[in-house]
Amino acid sequence: MSRLLTLLTAIPELGLTPSGTVRLPELQNVRLTRRVQSIVDHPAFQRLRRVRQLGPTHLVYPGATHTRFEHSLGVYACTQGYVLNLLQTPSFEAAVAEHDVLAVLLAGLLHDVGHYPFAHNLEALHHKGRDTPRHEDVGGRIILGEVAQLRGERTIADIITTDFGVDPHRVIALCTGKNITSQMDQVLRSIISSAIDADKMDYLERDSIHLGVPYGRNYDRERLLNSLTLNQQEDRIALLAKGKVSAEIFIFGRYTMFSEAYWHHTVRAAASMMEAALAAFYSRNDIEGDALLDVLLSNSDDELLAWFSRETPESSATRYLIDRLHNNQRRLHKRVATYSRVYNEADKQRAYEKIYAMDAPEVYELTNRLRVKLSGLIGRPLHPADLIIDTPPRDKDRLETVDVVYPNASGRQQYALHDLSRIVAGVQDDFMMVVKKIRLFAEPSAAEALAQHDGVEDLILSEILRR
Repeated sequence: MSRLLTLLTAIPELGLTPSGTVRLPELQNVRLTRRVQSIVDHPAFQRLRRVRQLGPTHLVYPGATHTRFEHSLGVYACTQGYVLNLLQTPSFEAAVAEHDVLAVLLAGLLHDVGHYPFAHNLEALHHKGRDTPRHEDVGGRIILGEVAQLRGERTIADIITTDFGVDPHRVIALCTGKNITSQMDQVLRSIISSAIDADKMDYLERDSIHLGVPYGRNYDRERLLNSLTLNQQEDRIALLAKGKVSAEIFIFGRYTMFSEAYWHHTVRAAASMMEAALAAFYSRNDIEGDALLDVLLSNSDDELLAWFSRETPESSATRYLIDRLHNNQRRLHKRVATYSRVYNEADKQRAYEKIYAMDAPEVYELTNRLRVKLSGLIGRPLHPADLIIDTPPRDKDRLETVDVVYPNASGRQQYALHDLSRIVAGVQDDFMMVVKKIRLFAEPSAAEALAQHDGVEDLILSEILRR
């Protein structure tokens, strides 16, 4: 029996052994063995049914109510596809063992088990000096049974150890990217996190389906999967030359999803209101650590908003903003000014760079100065939460690339995709220059009042550029 057939026979999760299925949009059957089902049925995994994949995005795209539960099952299915196609690469087939395959399949399934409502919005505050739990680290604690409310009758770590014969710490390492200790684990980690990983493959298509947009599902998925190989160093996934165009479209699709959906100006208005509400809550409350984590893991998106609202005074900025996002309300802030690195006006470029370099207290101070100036302009005081400066996340300053492998007479030659493709190189530049805009949002009636006055843009610019 060949090694490939031995692996396929030994690992029912790869699909040769009959198993149950769960149906996902759009017409997707995900095969689940009994031992995988035991993880899916675990309280910690079932909790993901109550966590929306895209946070407040449903206030703009009504279909965006899908969950981390659905996405996690989708990533598991994509990981199956990655492994099956990589097994056609002789060096991978020769090196990979049964426990390696099971470890990466479990990482695909569990990579988001630590997600909580509005995690990305809360984690944006982490970068501004707050000790917000990172969902990747929370996932490791949940797997190990360190979160009492989600321990279940058996911990997920016990299921991984007993039913799969895999070290749960290795699965956690593949999910987080921390403590990767072997070349094989570098390869497996790149299946979970890289420029063309299983996580992105699922969320681009799944989010496109639920948002009702085409951008993330126009690449040739089968061609991309069939082109998978290892790079020359055999420490990351790469693509054969035949997959170059599919990868270009994949990466361009991700760029377009950020431009037209994830960072759409109205989506960013809702997200910035959420972040401002949470920042205001943190400024007047000392809750953190396990007490905060207990709240985050106990509530759905809407329940968490209600909790924040209950725990703050009626006059607070937190209550003011959340009441516009919750309880059948949708009163989103409107754009007053936008700054980008590609604007021709030198002053606007300088304004962008100045704000982008600010830390949270500096942005807060600038917002207050603008509020005073604009209150005088429209002849009425603005509430402290009526103005929000939305700065893009700092953790996506560069898009990743992938190696493309070409066979030749002397063996194999590889090139970084962005060196071969002006499309990918341009996407990397445009992502920083065009997509990552800075916007000033205002409460709708304030934005309408400001629109009636000439010189608002010049007043804002002069205040930003003031020394």
